[in-house]
Amino acid sequence: MSVPLVMAATAAGMGAPAYAAGKHHQASARAGARRATPRILRRGDRGPDVMALQRALGVTADGVFGPHTLAAVKRFQREHGLLVDGQVGPRTRAAMAAENSGTPGEIVIRMDDRGPTVVALQRALGIPADGVFGPQTLRAVRSFQARHGLLVDGQVGPHTRAALHIAASADFQLGPPVVSHSRHHHHGRTRHLHHAPSSGSLGERAVAVARRELGVPYVWGGESPSGFDCSGLVQYVYARLGVELPRVAADQFGAGRHVSRSELEPGDLVFFDHLGHVGIYIGGGMFIHAPHTGTVVQISSLAGWYAETYVGATRVS
Repeated sequence: MSVPLVMAATAAGMGAPAYAAGKHHQASARAGARRATPRILRRGDRGPDVMALQRALGVTADGVFGPHTLAAVKRFQREHGLLVDGQVGPRTRAAMAAENSGTPGEIVIRMDDRGPTVVALQRALGIPADGVFGPQTLRAVRSFQARHGLLVDGQVGPHTRAALHIAASADFQLGPPVVSHSRHHHHGRTRHLHHAPSSGSLGERAVAVARRELGVPYVWGGESPSGFDCSGLVQYVYARLGVELPRVAADQFGAGRHVSRSELEPGDLVFFDHLGHVGIYIGGGMFIHAPHTGTVVQISSLAGWYAETYVGATRVS
């Protein structure tokens, strides 16, 4: 028998099961690789992965990666020091996972905090240790996070603290909110008295409640005075007044009567960036909102970027 025939016979006999097993092994390996490496999500994609992404971004979850989802992804990337390409690859996915991995009561050191833990942080960063988390410390934290592939939010949570080898000590005082009405202090932490105002229109009362939260840190997915995102703040404020609103900004847009910009009144919800951001109008061309990671609930003007991306307004009733 010739060599080719011997080889053919061997493959047809003893080698056939091994060949089949090899094909099965390769298929399993390919399936495992697919499971281990999530696909990069891009505009035009659709399905459960896109829906999960949209829920994490706080936009309408229709399972289609369209213009609104693209704008939300780019905004997230821009706010977190990532490449703004509108594609959800490993780095963007990791940043989103880190953003959502926090737990209530977690120790996070932020701008304006002070005390021995801030001193330890500053020493670990190699900057003057005065115990006050000011602009210089903020810049050093962000620089450290960028160099080490961490979420660049200027806040020292578990991941940044571990990279700096700082113990999880709570020996520091929270910085005070920017503005607050009716408050008292307890162990160096400012606590708000959440009594809903009983006079004025619904919108005016909403503004009064929102002002009490000025200075509260932005927290992705936050919906309480320990931290807010934009739509979480809106939902919380109106819930204090007995009005139930949807959780997502795009859904809040349909939660009342639409009004023109010339008709704006205190308490109206103002929307921006393809319904990806929302705030509460307070009058005089100003509104209260929770902008993005690294900021706090604050008052901004309906000018500049907000004027350029303004979508419309809704009056809650």
